[in-house]
Amino acid sequence: MLYAFVFCSLLGLAQSRLLHPKFLESVEERGLKEQKRQLFCDAPISKEKVSFPEDLIGRVDVNFDMYSGYVNVTSEDWLFYWYFSSADKNPNAPVVFWTNGGPGCSSMEGATTENGPLVLFDIKESCSSEDCDYTEQLSLNPYAWNAHAHVVYVDQPRYVGNSFGSGEGVHSSVEAAQDFVTFYRGFIDLFPELKGREMIISGESYGGHYIPAFASAILNFNNDQIDDSTKINFVGAVIGNGCVNDTVQNTEQYINFLHDTNLIPEDATPKSYIQAELQMIKNIGYIPNYYDYRAQSISCDACYGYNYTAWSYWFLRLDVIEALHICGDAGVDAFAGNSGGCIPMGGFDADDNFDYSGALAQTLEAGIPVTFYYGMTDTACNYVGGYEMARTISWSGREKFDSIELSPLEIAGVSVGKTKSYGGLTWIEVESAGHMVPMDQPPASSTAIMTILSKYLNNH
Repeated sequence: MLYAFVFCSLLGLAQSRLLHPKFLESVEERGLKEQKRQLFCDAPISKEKVSFPEDLIGRVDVNFDMYSGYVNVTSEDWLFYWYFSSADKNPNAPVVFWTNGGPGCSSMEGATTENGPLVLFDIKESCSSEDCDYTEQLSLNPYAWNAHAHVVYVDQPRYVGNSFGSGEGVHSSVEAAQDFVTFYRGFIDLFPELKGREMIISGESYGGHYIPAFASAILNFNNDQIDDSTKINFVGAVIGNGCVNDTVQNTEQYINFLHDTNLIPEDATPKSYIQAELQMIKNIGYIPNYYDYRAQSISCDACYGYNYTAWSYWFLRLDVIEALHICGDAGVDAFAGNSGGCIPMGGFDADDNFDYSGALAQTLEAGIPVTFYYGMTDTACNYVGGYEMARTISWSGREKFDSIELSPLEIAGVSVGKTKSYGGLTWIEVESAGHMVPMDQPPASSTAIMTILSKYLNNH
């Protein structure tokens, strides 16, 4: 059976990773959609060092500290984090916060398969519906974002991943942003040595909604502070393959993307997303991976383009649960069965009228840089629509940014894509990379975060 894929105008129904509607149906059938979470332990650990057993990390020389734990955002709800200190031991290193998308997907995906320092190489890519060829051992990622910064992976919104609680869930990115500000302040209380450090927010896919909402909430919080010492030292935002503005990242831009990449014939004139999707499948001869059209999509209960089964079950290992100080069964909904690291968030951002592009304009006008990076083989949040979104942000530098030509992006003398930058806004498009650029082209991912980090590293 052929399934029509979700596109950016259906963000309120999707999960990214952005999830295919097939998988939303499967989790709803399990009766979890409106299920209230219960407290899973009497005293969630707020801060404890992470130490993995030898058989999971024995071949890795860890030269950074790791902590994990929970920060309460209400009296009944806790967000889980996994924190990695800077590998270069810079005493003044900035702090980067990362969130995956969905809405409803765990940031542990970013931590262990993308830009984290300890990754499970090939645990998604090498799995098919029948067999897997991978190791459950953590390996050192030479392109980790904690090379020059402290990095914190946050499971949010409430109840996502290893987060848990029994209070009222949040229903929008705007509400989640208020939780993030609360989380940040609680996190700094646990790590007072990081108070006042430069802080960068980052995420991918549905992070295109989260990060602008977070940025707006932080700026509003700072505006309300009388004492400068209580303000958040917010210095940058990074969004990877983000679906930000569905009025711009629309069907027209998706069809333009399919033409630009020769995924549909030159003379094809599809009138809808579904028509375009079917024409692409007919033209290339297979159902493509939603997140990277170069690969064929895999079918299984916990497959979202890739097979997430082995990866998600890794987080149910008792030694992993103990090492990460997970609160009882907090991660079961996200990682057990065919969940693949996600929980259903039905109705999230329904009737949403928040101006995400406007929030990024507000951020740029405040002198805070914004970097976009997009893998060019992603169909979930394609780079053509992403570029149109970036060039139409209504800020004072819009015309100048739009007038600048794209130039080659070179890493170690090799061209890996194109880039342009003006007045704090940076655009990067990456060749041979899909939805998860840090997994497909990690050097380019490192380049993206360094567009903001480098300024502050040079100052210390």
